[in-house]
Amino acid sequence: MKMSDLIRICYSACPKDIAWEKGESYGEYNIEDHNKIVKKVLFCVTPTQQVIAHFHKHNYDLLISHHPFRAHVPQLIFHTALDCCEGGLNDMWRDHLELKNNYKHFDGTLGWHGEIEPILFSDLITKVNHLSGSILGETFNQKGMNDIIKTVVICSGLGGMVNELALATEADCYIIGQNTMAGADTGFKAVIETGHTASEWIGVNFFKRVLTGVQVDLAPSDLDRFGEEFYHPHKWETQLGKRLVGNL
Repeated sequence: MKMSDLIRICYSACPKDIAWEKGESYGEYNIEDHNKIVKKVLFCVTPTQQVIAHFHKHNYDLLISHHPFRAHVPQLIFHTALDCCEGGLNDMWRDHLELKNNYKHFDGTLGWHGEIEPILFSDLITKVNHLSGSILGETFNQKGMNDIIKTVVICSGLGGMVNELALATEADCYIIGQNTMAGADTGFKAVIETGHTASEWIGVNFFKRVLTGVQVDLAPSDLDRFGEEFYHPHKWETQLGKRLVGNL
């Protein structure tokens, strides 16, 4: 696929105007030849130094990253547009958890809340794990593992930034990538914190779907890590340090 066609398809599927924060990094960087044929694309959540080394080692033509850190390779950045677009991260979570038809957005388009089929908290943890592939953060329920969950609110990534808005939905359980406080302090009856990257790596499936005929691979999980992946008491702020290759 020609680079210009690939960019057009991606922009159409994941438009900038749907992003949660206006004016954030979005679009193409270090792309000099729009006529180049793209055969191999690497998707990552965060373009760490290790991810870029993997990109070069395996001769990828283009990097698509969720997080808006610029790398010195041909790159497309989508960030919260990927969270919020139709078929994007939060839609994937909504569909996997099978929210009923009366689901609604909270905080613009950043996440979803609504009813699910009543489920044991322990079984909900298992269901979340089936999509995320791991649960690195906290699982908390005031009433224990046998409590029944009937409503959820979902926010991938650093959902802890919008805890108060999420709490206003009055959902039973907050399903979140990375929190900014202990689950018991959020006000929710129950919290499932997957870890930041665990909630967002599924974006690779979005680009596999829209970029037919192009090889789209996921960066290895041991290379693609977003600093502090989940809440730590007194140390929740993400420490990117030297692992990142660029700045916002």
